[in-house]
Amino acid sequence: MRKSSLLRDLVGGFGAGIIVVWFVAMFVGWIALREELDEIYDASLARVADHVLSISDRSGGGTRGSDLFVELTAPDGTVQFRSPGTDSTLFSMAADQGFSEAGDMRVLTLHNPDGSALRVADPLKERREAARETLVAMLLPSVLLLPLAFLATRAFIRRRLAPIRALSAEVEGRSAADLHPIDAPATPEELEPVRDAINRLMARLSDAFEAERSFSSNAAHELRTPIAAAYAQTQLLIDKADDPAIRSRAEAIARTMQRLSRLSAKLLELARAEVVRDDDPGLHDLAPVLRLVASDCKGGHRYDIPDHPVMVRMDVDVFAPMARNLIENAELHGQQPVTIRLTKQLFQVSNHGQMVAPDKLARLTRRFERAGSREIGSGLGLAIVDTLAQNAGGWLELQSPIPGSVDGFRATVHFGPMRQDS
Repeated sequence: MRKSSLLRDLVGGFGAGIIVVWFVAMFVGWIALREELDEIYDASLARVADHVLSISDRSGGGTRGSDLFVELTAPDGTVQFRSPGTDSTLFSMAADQGFSEAGDMRVLTLHNPDGSALRVADPLKERREAARETLVAMLLPSVLLLPLAFLATRAFIRRRLAPIRALSAEVEGRSAADLHPIDAPATPEELEPVRDAINRLMARLSDAFEAERSFSSNAAHELRTPIAAAYAQTQLLIDKADDPAIRSRAEAIARTMQRLSRLSAKLLELARAEVVRDDDPGLHDLAPVLRLVASDCKGGHRYDIPDHPVMVRMDVDVFAPMARNLIENAELHGQQPVTIRLTKQLFQVSNHGQMVAPDKLARLTRRFERAGSREIGSGLGLAIVDTLAQNAGGWLELQSPIPGSVDGFRATVHFGPMRQDS
């Protein structure tokens, strides 16, 4: 089904209105033109008749105009003169006095004081031809101007709809974390309710996200102390347990406490990532930051980092956790070595390992989504990277298998906005 278009509907409506008004104007003009031409021709016919009548009074005979038919009758009705070729029944259909139409002729009947009568007939064909020629002369410029009127109407409407496109671009250009009210002072009065409704919606979303972030941050922060205490008690139990079964269970509890500790740390990191936003971070050399972060990880890395400074418009406090999470994710779920690449356009981490299915790949940036076993990882690393990338004006791209290979996983952070063809 074809989508409706406000521009198309307005141009079509205005265009149809212009055509209807144009046709009505042409019709009314045609009627007025015919009446005006009839008056002009009737006046000319009356002048000719008066002239012929004066001649007939002096000569007692008749004459004929170039395209007129004349009949002069005596008081007793005897025809004294009739133009050659005149239909004998033509004047019998005319009125006794004044103007009338007889067939395709316009007839004027005048009476002399002595009772004689003069009838002058003018063909209507000439009048109609003159009216048609005048109408065509009026129509041709109008027909040529109609397309210009359509184009002018379309340009005017398109210009007046520009605030809608500006409002759309303002909303579309926002990142997922930017829920500030839209400030569009040039918004027309009719669009102000839409703008205000969007602002109210973003305010509600901002409040909801803030409540969620506060809950996650507070919960993770409050859990750190009891988790650490429970882990310490478990280690004490392991050291003092003589029964192998008790020791094994205590070690399992300790591993669970470690996972809970990592999860609470990731939740805190995610909460911080969701509020971090710097509209003007400035240029920073990310190469030494990346080398420092990678050195803290397990090792076994293959570097593709230029020797010269890699200046990128991104805060190092945003890039560092982004790099750490991607490298840790590769070490945890893939094989060694991990290839780390950095340019002015992107940061990329890839390694070989089990291929991720396309449907699961599309969900990996969601919270608590894992590519493999639920016992491995927190399911928050890629969500943190995706959030940081978006807040920094970039975007995260995931690929599996690695292009040109049959397996593996590649994560790429692009430092610029996503292109439409990506």
